[in-house]
Amino acid sequence: MIGNLRPQGRRPWAVAIWGDAMRGTVVPSSVSGIDVRTAVRLLKDEVIMDQLRVGILGLGRGLTHLRNFLTLDNADVIGACDRLPLRRERAQNRIDEVGASTRVVPEFDDLLDLRPDAVVVASNGKLQVQHAIRALEAGCHVLSEVPGAYTEEEFVRLRAAVERTGKTYMLGENTCYWDFFRYFRKWIAEDRFGPISIAEGEYIHSLPGTLSLPDGTRITPTQARAQGRADATPIWRADQPPIQYLTHDLGPLLEVLDDRCVSVSCRSAPWRCQDAPLRSDGQIALFETARGALIKIMVTLNTHRPAEHRYRIFGVAGGVEWFSYEKSCRRFSRHSEERRGWEILPIGLAAGGEDTSAGHGGADLKLARHFAQTVLDGNPAPIDVYRAIEYALPGILANRSAELGGAPISIPDLRRQPFEHSSFWNTVPLPDAEPPAAPYQPPRP
Repeated sequence: MIGNLRPQGRRPWAVAIWGDAMRGTVVPSSVSGIDVRTAVRLLKDEVIMDQLRVGILGLGRGLTHLRNFLTLDNADVIGACDRLPLRRERAQNRIDEVGASTRVVPEFDDLLDLRPDAVVVASNGKLQVQHAIRALEAGCHVLSEVPGAYTEEEFVRLRAAVERTGKTYMLGENTCYWDFFRYFRKWIAEDRFGPISIAEGEYIHSLPGTLSLPDGTRITPTQARAQGRADATPIWRADQPPIQYLTHDLGPLLEVLDDRCVSVSCRSAPWRCQDAPLRSDGQIALFETARGALIKIMVTLNTHRPAEHRYRIFGVAGGVEWFSYEKSCRRFSRHSEERRGWEILPIGLAAGGEDTSAGHGGADLKLARHFAQTVLDGNPAPIDVYRAIEYALPGILANRSAELGGAPISIPDLRRQPFEHSSFWNTVPLPDAEPPAAPYQPPRP
């Protein structure tokens, strides 16, 4: 494996030892006053791998991660894990298609025994913290699927594990990598809309398949009753409060606004969906941010309609919005004339020429690429454990507010140093060119 490593070169003695080792010469008894054993031990922390050895935990959602990491030149997927034989079979088929040597195993212990450098945690959302901490303590970096944690206490434990191990933790919030958000941030930074007072995000996704059969197949309670199934069990999202699945909307808005939430008030809709009797039909939360803006988030998983996201930014001098079904952006800038209405810009999930086949408009592949390169370069994660908490903890506390009839609840800052600015845009560059704009013409009947 030494051929896949190279020195970072931050310390002269590291380069000296590396040069001796690669030339086959004898390492001196000491280097700059450091004894050999200490130097060799420290040298292990002074190298950059050319390839990240990756293991995938969970092959439901994790099958997408498997496909994407298999395409990366800077990653070697050495193992994939799931207890369900059907999922392992699907993963093996994909591995065989690309001619990879990835081992498919049934248990997490088996995966850790392969000694991956990093683990993608794509397991049951109620077990993600447990699995992430095990991976961290086994010496692995972690890319975790959302929501990342289910309770506030879990986030405190996760933060402690990241700090204790010193390993990289990144939350896999793919929507942050949608291309139109780069333009949202660019335009706000250019002050096109004046001070931002309000932002909105909506996640609409009908998910009636809240039961799982023994082989992992999802069915609805209506189907289970019709088939007389007695072996179907609720999935982890069957009783998840919908507002706790808000990271797809709150996460990118926090990055666009360079902000964090400090308080929340939330209310729940009725519980009328017969195929999801363990959760509200939807929840609406109103967050106040550290910079004084309001963010409204609605999540409904029970209403029968096409799945979509909606995002809106309200500045005192203009605004911008993007709805999934329109597949383009509407903008009204500081110097726009009201009588001329909106302008439409052809920006969407991916930039021109990008691979959009890799899941969620290509965002899943960007996520894999950024995580791998972040670890290999030894840089901070774009969405580290503290930012992950700022994405997901507001939803956990929003549900608590809903249980209290909408009572306002403060959202603590769990950083060791107070939040100042997002670091996300340090790794995701803003666009230089301006997309072509045209007058918005709404569809005519």
